[in-house]
Amino acid sequence: MTIKFAHLADAHLGYEQYRLPYRAEEFRKALEEAIRKAVGEKVDFILIAGDLFHRSNPSPQTIKEAMDILEIPKKEKIPVFAIEGNHDRTQKKISAYHLLESLGLVHLIGFSEERKENRYQTTEKVRGRLLVKGVFEKGGKSVEIYGTKYMSAAWFERNRLSDYFRPQGDAVLMLHQGIREMMEKLHLETQRDYFEISLSDLPRGFMYYAMGHIHRRWITSTESGIVAYPGSLQRWDFGDYELRYRWDGLKFRKVAGEEKGFFIVEDFKPRFVRLDVRPFYDIRIKGDEETVKKELRKLAPEISKEAFLRVSLEWERPFDVAFLHDVFSVRYLHIRTKFGRRKLSREKGTKAEEFFTPMELKIIRLLGEKDFDDYEEVIRLILEGEREEEAGGKEKKRKEEKKVREKPEEKRKEAPEDKKKEKPKKSEKRPEKKSDLMLWLSKR
Repeated sequence: MTIKFAHLADAHLGYEQYRLPYRAEEFRKALEEAIRKAVGEKVDFILIAGDLFHRSNPSPQTIKEAMDILEIPKKEKIPVFAIEGNHDRTQKKISAYHLLESLGLVHLIGFSEERKENRYQTTEKVRGRLLVKGVFEKGGKSVEIYGTKYMSAAWFERNRLSDYFRPQGDAVLMLHQGIREMMEKLHLETQRDYFEISLSDLPRGFMYYAMGHIHRRWITSTESGIVAYPGSLQRWDFGDYELRYRWDGLKFRKVAGEEKGFFIVEDFKPRFVRLDVRPFYDIRIKGDEETVKKELRKLAPEISKEAFLRVSLEWERPFDVAFLHDVFSVRYLHIRTKFGRRKLSREKGTKAEEFFTPMELKIIRLLGEKDFDDYEEVIRLILEGEREEEAGGKEKKRKEEKKVREKPEEKRKEAPEDKKKEKPKKSEKRPEKKSDLMLWLSKR
């Protein structure tokens, strides 16, 4: 008899992406759709590999949403095993996960301060610590479910997973960690430094390694079993695109991204189940104003009106980009600009400083390096620039005054010449003749 389970991760309930409340509702719908599809597949149990919530202190509304969704498998007597991710873990003894566990909605596994013994949980003492693991039995077959919440890179400098996790039979290890080989293989635009371990750090003996934390789908295998990331349930940013367009100087090259969803695992082999989520498109073009406007207008009919769209422009001279709001009728538009130097000879070289002030350059470069929607930060930079200019003006004045004080002789030499330029007092008239002028100066 085969044991069948669902493996999902990174639901991020409560996430108002780009400060849009309706995005939090879409994250909720994605989790509910995944759970309903898992139940429809008649799985034996469900694994949630971290970041069920977007924050460690979710709002009452978000907790209520999680309760309502997890009630669906509970009614079907399908146990849910979970670990805390980096977004929703807490250093306190009690977290939102413990509340869900007290309601019988999830079974939390990992290091614990108390023993748990029931139908789906048992506790071992390993290296002086209590370790709760999940257990599932069906038709004479059983599976052990080990795991731990997200651990920092510092923890892995002092500990090895193999010291704690030593399975005896068919077992699953659930972790919320980044693996170095995945980062290097996928060349991710974001999450480049989100790894704490390598494949060699995974303890042996597990049939399946249920991973979370990285929002892209990835499957590989080790000597003992399969290592799988299902990815996030919703698109996390524009690096996690559905379609990407890149201008090569003649035309746009279109690259398809990946679908979003979760795994159904049968006989420890994952099968991807797709979810219907909002599309993210990413466009990048470099050129002059005429070319950019012409080509983007030609591309516009291909862009879904329901999409979130990022348009990255690289220019030699800035121009008004407000036209993009008329060209693309999308739900959300993010415009990113980057200054590109013109390739000229040294005699005709040009610098960004010829077009922008230092403050403007700082803002432009910031916007060009990453997705940036925090306009309060832009305001802060502007105010900081103004303060720097004011401080620079005061410093310049102070240095000039100091220079004058330190060179009295030079000042005295310049004094007669300066006095020549002085206007006479109202009671005196400046003499016009040269002889009279010398007489007048001698009196002064």
